[in-house]
Amino acid sequence: MDTPKISVIIPMYNVEKYIRQCLISVLASKFKDYEVLVIDDCSKDNSVAEVEKLLSHFDGRLKILSTEKNSGGAGIPRNIGIKNAAGKYISFVDSDDFILPTALGDFFELAEKFQADVVHTEKQLIFNDTGKNNFKWEELTLQKYEAGDCVEEPTFEPELGERIRRYAEGRFLWVPWGKLFRRDLILENKIDFPRMKTSSDMVFCFKCMCCAKNYLRIPNVTNIYRILKTSTSRKIFTSREGVNVWLSVVTIGLGSINGFMNEQKFFQQNPNSRREVLKFFIEKHFGMIKNLFQGVEPYEVQEIFYDELQNSEHDSKVKNLVSAYLYTERALMR
Repeated sequence: MDTPKISVIIPMYNVEKYIRQCLISVLASKFKDYEVLVIDDCSKDNSVAEVEKLLSHFDGRLKILSTEKNSGGAGIPRNIGIKNAAGKYISFVDSDDFILPTALGDFFELAEKFQADVVHTEKQLIFNDTGKNNFKWEELTLQKYEAGDCVEEPTFEPELGERIRRYAEGRFLWVPWGKLFRRDLILENKIDFPRMKTSSDMVFCFKCMCCAKNYLRIPNVTNIYRILKTSTSRKIFTSREGVNVWLSVVTIGLGSINGFMNEQKFFQQNPNSRREVLKFFIEKHFGMIKNLFQGVEPYEVQEIFYDELQNSEHDSKVKNLVSAYLYTERALMR
């Protein structure tokens, strides 16, 4: 097969109920110049077998890769996909979601026309999964996630300072699906997904946004998002379990973002933008932590939180930053 125009990367873990529908949606694409890389994260169910059933339908365009051990998140499988991708562009699809038949074609046409490093959609179709593994087109709902600021035609996102401001205001949904990335942008800037149980996509997309010369927002709808109750953000934890998960996310994510900004001239010259990015990332994830402490006494909150910080092996500067935020803002006590 000739070098594909688009590499579609699909991380997979225990999705035997959904992966077939996901792959069939790619197979139904009107744009055919693609490859599909499914990276299995050591699934314990029949996910791999379901993918194997479809190999012959893709005429050599579908490959199955795997992690050596379960990574606990989608980031590491996506990194493996990036490493093995051959396409000029990369598109990420979650294994329990779908893409529309026009998605890849729209992405490629607009990326080429505008010479975009990143193509960013602002709308998606969603449906609530009831456990029956089916949906009706008339039940899909259009969701906008740009705080009412969606574009009506392809539009370049302005200079980096304005992008950072919008990022720090939470104006973008920072997930890799619903976007197209020029592969060389990722490779040349050594961008990858940090080893986090969740939110690694927020770090990855932030770095891509900062490195992209041409960042294109488009009005097209490309994805159908399945709402499940089994994601990390919806899982029910005890207070200590939840703090362990989300505090790990905060410290690893901050360390990755902070290290990246250390190397960027823009952030060296604009310390206020740097602070706004770090503050936004902390507050975004402290919101998840605060939800765990309903009915817990303040002294117990502090005890759990500082125990986890003390036992953490992450960078001391990052831990001090998180501790300072907790102390000054009393975020968990509000």
